[in-house]
Amino acid sequence: MKIGLYIKDILYATGGTESYTVRMAQALLTIYPDSDICFVSECYEAKSEIDSESFVETLNLRYGTRLPKKGIYFEWIHGSNKNKFFSVLLRKRLVNASKLFDLFFYCSRGHYVFKARKNIAIIHFPMERLESSRRTNFISRKIMAYKDSLYANGYDFFMPNSNFTKSFLQKWWPEIPEEKIKLIYPPVIQISGSDCQKKNQIFICSRLEEDKNLESLIDAFKSSEFLSRNYTLVIAGGADNGSIYLTELIEYAKGGNIHILANEPFAGISKLYNESKFFWHSKGYGVDENIEPYKCEHFGITTVEAMSVGCIPVVINKAGQKEIVISDCGEKWLTLEELTQKTEYLAKNENLHNKYVENCKKRASEFYLDKFTLHIKELLEKMMLI
Repeated sequence: MKIGLYIKDILYATGGTESYTVRMAQALLTIYPDSDICFVSECYEAKSEIDSESFVETLNLRYGTRLPKKGIYFEWIHGSNKNKFFSVLLRKRLVNASKLFDLFFYCSRGHYVFKARKNIAIIHFPMERLESSRRTNFISRKIMAYKDSLYANGYDFFMPNSNFTKSFLQKWWPEIPEEKIKLIYPPVIQISGSDCQKKNQIFICSRLEEDKNLESLIDAFKSSEFLSRNYTLVIAGGADNGSIYLTELIEYAKGGNIHILANEPFAGISKLYNESKFFWHSKGYGVDENIEPYKCEHFGITTVEAMSVGCIPVVINKAGQKEIVISDCGEKWLTLEELTQKTEYLAKNENLHNKYVENCKKRASEFYLDKFTLHIKELLEKMMLI
């Protein structure tokens, strides 16, 4: 069995999409222990090239996986995204590369149609139809409608990562039959527990980007006299080299008991999960999830990771977060006042806090890698690939 996974810019980007893909590779290797599993992605310049063994080491360090060096490969597709011509050429090379595989997973967002024997599209959130773009030319609209049709019919299965995501896939792509849509929650690796004592610490694990609403969380923390006096706020996540936003965020956080850590390895992130009492998440704050759903968190892998070691989630009551955090395992909020009030209440009530700790650990176990592996195996059996 030759299995391919296309993940856009995996060596250049670090985030939830990449984490999902790497952990899925680990699940597939459990199902097909003798298979060849190949990551396929872009290479824009020679200095980015990396051999498969070093690539696996990098993935394990970043995402806490235990991928073996044997059976996992990496295939660079050289190209450029400097203009539309080169982007189209790169796309054709990627699609052609997929023809060599028995099973191929499209793990990024976009309208690509791959050409393996069997193809599955992972839907982190559905793309809008090309036909819906603002085109006044009749012929252009017809071409876009044809491309939409190719995408809708080009996959054996579509795998949304939450009910929230599934609802928009069905709304925007009604021609995809129900039987070709299979909801499977993303794979989460249980964070290893440690002997360290919980600190009066709130942790935010997020890419350090503007759409994560990190300034709002900093404002909320500073606004609470109790939290800013008794707790530390730590924000850690991936950031691009030379990020102007990161510099601005560090400056914005000054004047409070706040620490910002960029590009921490997974071991460092795990330590922060273990020693923190609360986990905050706010993507989608100030957004109508029905009008701008793509600006919300469509699942929330980091939320589950935090819960796995008893770091209580206090997250926004929108989109995928609503499916993860249920009663008595965390709290949900819509205003920053609710965020601080609910965190303070749990912080001041030890018995209730301890109850939430045990409940969130139990809830997290429903999203672990072994459950994901079982669901993927069932899907592949349905496809008669096992």
